[in-house]
Amino acid sequence: MFLLLRRMALVPSFARALSSSTTSASLLPRSPAITIGRRRILSFFQSFLQSTMASLRKLNNTQRICLVFAAAAAGVAIAMIKAHRRQQIDATSEWGRYADRPALRGLALSLLITRLVPYIVLPGIIEKITGKSVGGDDYDGYDSREQHSSYLRFIYSFIYFKPRELRTRGGKLFADGLLKLGPLYIKIGQILSCRKDLFPDEWILAMEKLQDRVPAKSGIEAWNLLYEACPGGRAGFHQRFADFDDVPLAAASLGQVHKGRLRTGERVAIKIQRSRLRDIYDKDLALMKKIAKVVDTLGKAGRVGGVEQSWEGIFSDAETILYREIDYRDEADNAIRFAADFGIGLGGTAIESTAKGLDGKKLPSSAEWMRTPYTYRDLSSEKFLVMEYVPSIKVSDYKKLDEAGVTAEDREYLAEALARSYLRQFCSNKFFSTDPHPGNLGVEILDDGLPRLVFYDFGQACSLADHQAVGILEVIESIIDSDAEKSVAAFSRMGVLKDNADLRKIQAKCQQNYDTGMLKVKKRRKRSSARHSQKTRTDAYDIDLEARLDASEKRLNETQTRVEEVNDAEIVGYFTLQSEYAFVARALSQLDGVGKGLDPEFDFISAAAPHLVEVKGVGRYLVDEMKKRLKFVYDPDDGILAKEMALFKSLGFDPNVTKN
Repeated sequence: MFLLLRRMALVPSFARALSSSTTSASLLPRSPAITIGRRRILSFFQSFLQSTMASLRKLNNTQRICLVFAAAAAGVAIAMIKAHRRQQIDATSEWGRYADRPALRGLALSLLITRLVPYIVLPGIIEKITGKSVGGDDYDGYDSREQHSSYLRFIYSFIYFKPRELRTRGGKLFADGLLKLGPLYIKIGQILSCRKDLFPDEWILAMEKLQDRVPAKSGIEAWNLLYEACPGGRAGFHQRFADFDDVPLAAASLGQVHKGRLRTGERVAIKIQRSRLRDIYDKDLALMKKIAKVVDTLGKAGRVGGVEQSWEGIFSDAETILYREIDYRDEADNAIRFAADFGIGLGGTAIESTAKGLDGKKLPSSAEWMRTPYTYRDLSSEKFLVMEYVPSIKVSDYKKLDEAGVTAEDREYLAEALARSYLRQFCSNKFFSTDPHPGNLGVEILDDGLPRLVFYDFGQACSLADHQAVGILEVIESIIDSDAEKSVAAFSRMGVLKDNADLRKIQAKCQQNYDTGMLKVKKRRKRSSARHSQKTRTDAYDIDLEARLDASEKRLNETQTRVEEVNDAEIVGYFTLQSEYAFVARALSQLDGVGKGLDPEFDFISAAAPHLVEVKGVGRYLVDEMKKRLKFVYDPDDGILAKEMALFKSLGFDPNVTKN
């Protein structure tokens, strides 16, 4: 920078050269006034630069450095002001610039964090000062403010109402900041919006707009985006489609959805991709890949909850999924497979399912209790996706659900349907949607008034290997049975244990969790009506499940002994997290948030437990249950037959040897 400033000394010479060359090159007569005016301007310019350079030469190095930094800061400030003005018109205007210049995004992120600090800290401070929760709508002693002075009324107003306002503003600031940073940050916001256990309600409400209310193009801009994305352009669109609503139904990080109508008469939903997404992904993901490598080199610092993992490996798989998400042909294939696995056809009708249970038999269609839009693969392309139009109520819009007559029991049923669907996805389909946030889930009200769960958006999906699916099922069953030994065996099958894992300590920790009730499956609540009994089709097995849970509790009470107390820190180092399980964990985290929004008592395993018989098949389920109940006979280590075999051998008889 200093050398550049020194080069400015050449500018006066350039100005003189420009003056002389301009004068000599002039062939046409000019008025004296114009010539004099030009000379004065050039003279002023030359004098100004000379005086500036003279002033700079008088500065010491420290002053020059400070001047350079001040100039740079002024430049950044001007750039930020211009960006803010553009974002006031279009919140997505800086996505491309941030991808081209990651330092600008880093600065914007730093400023966002700095601005959020007061909104995070102040409510907690006020809560500690008052000794009362600041999240409520009122305070028991607040009405007594009428007897106090106006000054005290102001203090009361600040203490009991300001924190809620601070949280509301903080949530809005955070959501708006993520929106302006780009599509990957919107994805982060979508995930966080499902975690009501981590954020205040005001923040959750603000982040929910990132699910389906991202600023979108409409009018002529929407038509231009449509023609750019549609195969065949303008002519290709009008050849196949009779109508298009240029006001979007919803918009998210990658695209926006519009209503349309085919020339054959069917109403469809048309998903159009935003412009420049691939270029933005290329640059953002390249940066994140470098960060993942750095985190891996940090060793323990790269652990999550103490569990060692390869962030580069996780990122590599995430990168594949994210790139597939911006190719709508892949999303179309995912949607078609998802519908086939659950046996759902056009119009939500039941068709034969392609998924099989553990007994090898095809699973029943789920069209009675869930639905997904039919996908028109032949009309879709990389940036253009055509689906059946399926209107519904957003699963987290509780006010509209109430207005539609969805009862508390209906919500419990919907939460259980969500768990049931993911039990099938994990353990039978071996293919699951990794992004079940509320923007991708709806509730359809059927003609008989019953609700049905609707799945949308399959841009992010993940496949599981056979051993991974079986391992997940065995973990679920071991938790239902409170069987620590089986839990360890399931972890081994899943491939999440390192070679040096201390199985004894892991089993002791599992047993400790079961004994203390930290991991416990709740019994299914009795429903007050038969409204959903036909659709669940597992009520006949509730008695068996209750007996199974009772037996598990009885066994714990009878065999409970003082086991070695093991801290989490002692065993987390024995686990390694494969990338597929990172997506399983993400899906579980999001569906847990959705489930608790519908039913505060929701937990995935308790809700999924009654449907194990569907996944395993009736025959396989009954055989496995019989083996467990006769374990005291057939157990290879401690069963009656094993003990009798040992007794015979101790007496000199070998039952395996037959004498002639």
